[in-house]
Order: sequence, then structure tokens, then C-alpha cells
Amino acid sequence: MSQLSAFFLLPRPLNGLITALSVGIGALTANQAPTWPALVLAALSAALINGAGNAFNDLMDIDIDRINRPLRPLPAGRLSPNAAQMQSLLLALAGCTLAFLLSPSHGLIALAVAALLAFYSISLKNSLLWGNVLVAFVGAIAFPYGALAAGDMGRSWVPALFALLFHLGREIVKDIEDVAGDQIRGERTLPLSWGCAQAALLAAFVYLLLVGFTWMPFFMGFYGALYALALLPVHALVGYVLWQLYRQRAILADDRLGRLLKVGMLLGLVAIVVGEIVVALG
Repeated sequence: MSQLSAFFLLPRPLNGLITALSVGIGALTANQAPTWPALVLAALSAALINGAGNAFNDLMDIDIDRINRPLRPLPAGRLSPNAAQMQSLLLALAGCTLAFLLSPSHGLIALAVAALLAFYSISLKNSLLWGNVLVAFVGAIAFPYGALAAGDMGRSWVPALFALLFHLGREIVKDIEDVAGDQIRGERTLPLSWGCAQAALLAAFVYLLLVGFTWMPFFMGFYGALYALALLPVHALVGYVLWQLYRQRAILADDRLGRLLKVGMLLGLVAIVVGEIVVALG
């Protein structure tokens, strides 16, 4: 891995892409169409802030990642901590600048999210569940952020609620996967405080709650039958993850479930897009 590729991979570009797509889908849920410049600024600023948060989080977690994620750029020694710190700062500055160019409201939201992500990496990650809730909230706010670029919140609360639950469940699953490294550093994550089995039960409850809530737009008449059909792959994936949590007795030796749930995020975004297209055509 060259230093250039390490710079590219440190902010986790797939996460940035999902964030940008979430902003774009949030704009779809608004009651009016956004202009292309506003949409591009919103999506790019959010992706840059997301990348800054990921880079800073990896910087703070080098020792843990040497056990849990040894192939990432920093624990693999492909990038220096000073370079990662500078990259994180530049990404945050660029994201906030673009957000302020869009509107003062977007700029303040971007500043707040950047500060929250830094607070999470410095202090809140070593807390019982609160760090998971904060990460889930940051993931959810991308949808209202995008809708606001179009001028109103519209139905952005629908995907925001789904994202909140999805991210919360995934963060708990990731904590279970990261027990080995977190235990060495004395973290107070949910699995280490309550036990992996209890953490898995909470993750399962969150995802069952999510599955129930995903039917709400259909029964409330927001989205039609095509949306319900598009939900099936999401529900199937969540069902598989729940089965694996049960079958493996919440002892997860790698990050496969966390990565699989990232695919679930994309499938969930597709379902929302299908629902919004039906609304637009109807």
C-alpha cells in the first residue's frame, strides 16, 4: 500500500459515499427539489466531515486497531500519525467551509457534527452506549441535512429514524467484534460492561424495532407496494445478521457482520429511493 493509497483509504471513502448518498436521498424527501449546486455542496461537505471524523478516530485508536484492524493505514505503518492528524484537520476545514458556502444553518450543523465526532473519539467512545448513540445520531442527521438544502425537512424524518436505529445496532455489533482490542485498553464498551451476549440481545432488539418501523411509511400511506417489495432484501440481511449473532453466541472473531451491515445501509437507501420515486410519479 503506497502512501497515496493510505491517504485515500484513511477517511474510509465508502463511508463517505454512503454519507453523500444519504444527503442526496434526504433532499429527495423534501417537498421541493434542490438546485444541483446546493445538492453537491451539501453532499460533498457531509462526506468530508465524515472522512475527517473517521481519520481522527483511527488516529485515536492506533493501539486498538493493531489488534482489531491491523491492515488499516495507521496500524500498518503506511501513514504517520502527524500526517493523519493534518489530513483530518484539512478535511474538517474543507467540509465546514463548503457547508457555510451553502448556508449559515448548514455551516453550524457541520461545525457541530465535526465537534461531536472529535468529542466521541477523545472521550465518549470510552462510555457505556453513549458513544454508540452519538454515532447513530450523526449518521441520521445526514437526511435532514440534505432535505434542508432543498428548503424544508419534508419526510426526512423517515430515513433519519431508520438510520438512527440501523447505525445504533451496527455500532453495538462492531463493539462486539472489537472486544479483544477494547479489553486490552480498558474500554467501557457495552459488551465489556454487560457481556457480549447481553450486547447482542440489545442489538437484536434494536434491529427488530427497525424492521417494525420500516413498515410505518407503507401503512401511513407515504410509500406504496414497490417500497414494501424493496424492503425485503433489507429484512433478509437483518435476519441473517440476527441469526449469526445467535449462532455464534455473540463471539465474533472478525468484522464480517459489521461490513455486511454496511451493505444493508445501501439496500435501505435503495428502498427509500424507490418509495420517493413512487411519490414523485404519483
